[in-house]
Amino acid sequence: MEFPFDVDVLLPERITVLDQHLRPPARRPGTTTPARVDLQQQIMTIVDELGKASAKAQHLPAPITSASRMQSNRHVMYVLKDTSARPAGKGAIIGFLKVGYKKLFVLDDREAHNEVEPLCILDFYIHESLQRHGHGQELFQYMLQKERVEPHQLAIDRPSQKLLKFLNKHYNLETTVPQVNNFVIFEGFFAHQHPPVRKLPPKRAEGDIKPYSSSDREFLKVAMEPPWPLNRAPRRATPPVHPPPRSSSLGNSPERGPLRPFVPEQELLRSLRLCPPHSTARLLLSTDPGGSPTQRRRTR
Repeated sequence: MEFPFDVDVLLPERITVLDQHLRPPARRPGTTTPARVDLQQQIMTIVDELGKASAKAQHLPAPITSASRMQSNRHVMYVLKDTSARPAGKGAIIGFLKVGYKKLFVLDDREAHNEVEPLCILDFYIHESLQRHGHGQELFQYMLQKERVEPHQLAIDRPSQKLLKFLNKHYNLETTVPQVNNFVIFEGFFAHQHPPVRKLPPKRAEGDIKPYSSSDREFLKVAMEPPWPLNRAPRRATPPVHPPPRSSSLGNSPERGPLRPFVPEQELLRSLRLCPPHSTARLLLSTDPGGSPTQRRRTR
C-alpha cells in the first residue's frame, strides 16, 4: 500500500509498534526530515487507510481500526513495511496486526463461565497482492515474541475463514471451544492462561440457601423504633369525671344504677312481714287517739 509521503523515512524499522499515542518512532542517527512536516498526522493517515482496506477485505460495513479508535483504547498495532520495493522512492506498507487486552466472560469445556482478560486479536490484514508470501506469519510471530504469549492463549474477535485457516496451518489451532459471544478460543486456552484466569464463585445449591441468616433473624427480633412523633407513647384515655347526679326542675335526673332482679310477690310480702316496724310507726301504734293534748302535740 503506497502513500504520498516517504514511508521508509517515517517508519525506519521493518515492523513498527504503535500505541494509543501514535507517536513516530525514534529517528535513525544521521537522518533528517523535511521541515514543518507533521509526522503524527502522517501516522494517523496510515492507520486510517489500513483500517479502511481491512474492512473492505472482510466485507465489514465500517472500519474497526482507525486513528481515533487507537487513541481512545489501549491497543497495540504492529505495522509491517516493505523494505525491498520502493515505488517512486517512498516505500510501501504490507499490512498490520492489532491486538489488545479485554475482559471477557468465556465458557470452558464444562460450560462454566470464567472471567478472563486475555490478549485478543482485534484486526489482521495483509495486502491482497502480497498474501501467501510469508508476511503474515512473520508479523504474527513477531507479535507473539513481543507479547510473550502462546497462540492457544489468544482470543480472536470475529475471525474470518482466512484467519482460521492461517492459524490451523501455521499453529495447529483447529478445535475451538464454543462461546456465546463473538470471540473464538481454541483448545488449551485454560491450560496455561496468562494473565491468570479469574473464575466466578460457583453457584450455591438450592438446598443450601437459607431464608435468613442468624444475624438477620436476630435483627428481626428487635423492634424498630418509629420516627418522631410516632415514637411518643400514647396517653391512656381516662374516663371523664361526671358531676354528682342531681335532680332539679330543669329535667336533669340522677343516674340510675343497674336494675335489680325481679322479686316475686310472695317473697315481697314475706320480707315486709318480717321487717321490724320503724320507731315512728311503733310510737303511732302505741299512742291512743284519745290521749292527752301534750302527747298529741308531741306526736304531731
